[in-house]
Amino acid sequence: MAKASSNKRKQQKEAQLRKKKQQRYIWIGVGIAVLLLAGGLIAQSFQKSQARQSIGDKVGSLGQQHIADGDDHAPYNSDPPTSGAHGNPVRAGFYDTLVPDENVVHNLEHGHIAISYDCAQLDDCETVKDNLRQIIEKYDTWKVIAVPRTNRDAPIALTAWQRIDLMDEYDEARITTFIDAWRDKAPEKTPE
Repeated sequence: MAKASSNKRKQQKEAQLRKKKQQRYIWIGVGIAVLLLAGGLIAQSFQKSQARQSIGDKVGSLGQQHIADGDDHAPYNSDPPTSGAHGNPVRAGFYDTLVPDENVVHNLEHGHIAISYDCAQLDDCETVKDNLRQIIEKYDTWKVIAVPRTNRDAPIALTAWQRIDLMDEYDEARITTFIDAWRDKAPEKTPE
């Protein structure tokens, strides 16, 4: 009887060891799955970041100096500007009248996208303006602004903080891609 009891204990110990081994393999498997998932998410995030970096051209920072509206300041390093000295921000939305660069730059610092259009360089400016209004409405005017401006290098320019994309003609897909990539990505996070 002692031998049967000893065999039973031995079988129980072996069963416990098998169970512990199985649990260890399960935890190792779970750990590997978590690592693979995390690695995949990190890789996906890196790819998205890399893809976003290819949208528009990077422009060096001129800082974030706040100035009074109308004050003199150092010249901007892009046309239209993407950073630097700036006055008071303006409401997001569509503008038919000129808005000083200094005010638009403050909007960029808050994560806005500015679309400047130069009617003197556009064949059908009224259609472009209508299309830009529709884009702004699509985004509920949240952090998107369109302003008339004499652009030196292109009839339509997209700007975000330290980013610029110059366009020879209206291209809705390109505009929305830029907005989606750079809106609300700036030094100062604000609700508007």
